[in-house]
Amino acid sequence: MTLAYRLEPIVDLITGDVVGQELLAGEKACPNWSEGEWRDWYAFLAEEIPLLLPDLQGLLFLNLDGHQLLDWHVAGSIRSLRGFARRIIVEWTEQRFHDAQLVDVLAKLNFLKGLGFRIAIDDIGAGAGVDGLGRAGAVKASFCKIDGPYFQAVRDRGPEYLRGLCQHLSHGGARVVVEWIETEEDYRLALAAGAHLGQGYLWTRAGVEPRAKKNQPAAAAVEQGES
Repeated sequence: MTLAYRLEPIVDLITGDVVGQELLAGEKACPNWSEGEWRDWYAFLAEEIPLLLPDLQGLLFLNLDGHQLLDWHVAGSIRSLRGFARRIIVEWTEQRFHDAQLVDVLAKLNFLKGLGFRIAIDDIGAGAGVDGLGRAGAVKASFCKIDGPYFQAVRDRGPEYLRGLCQHLSHGGARVVVEWIETEEDYRLALAAGAHLGQGYLWTRAGVEPRAKKNQPAAAAVEQGES
């Protein structure tokens, strides 16, 4: 098992400043790991993130799905990072989420908020598991991320189509991030729609080197978006 990651910048659409980085597993794409390997991954991050943060600009967005949030091995790794919570955003994804466990996941998210972590809602518009808009309404998040494939699918409809969604998501104080911004036209569309932040190929096309390669046995400060 090779543990490697890449960082993808999240950029203020008005100023162009990098406000944070999303930490993505794998050199080029998300690995197809077993449950045990994902536990090893988060244990690795519990040691790696304290070494990474001093040289990192802004916030660090860290992905966890509902299943992982309820896994006590993973939860322990995240809790060990509570000393760095003011700079870590827990990004709630929905790749393997079970709707019946929604109440338990919300309790876990609120527990992490109590430790000082902030929350981002991922996959809004993707339609997987509990709808992203519903999840955004179920927990007070600091960031709401519009799904990249959804953005690409509707971009020809113009900024008015997305403006209502951006206004709805930001109503409670969340900052709206649009994923998969690939071109200057995408950038202008996201800005005109009222999004605050952007992420995508427009900023990463120069190439991002994979970080912290490490072989493991398979068993083994920008204060923005305050809640």
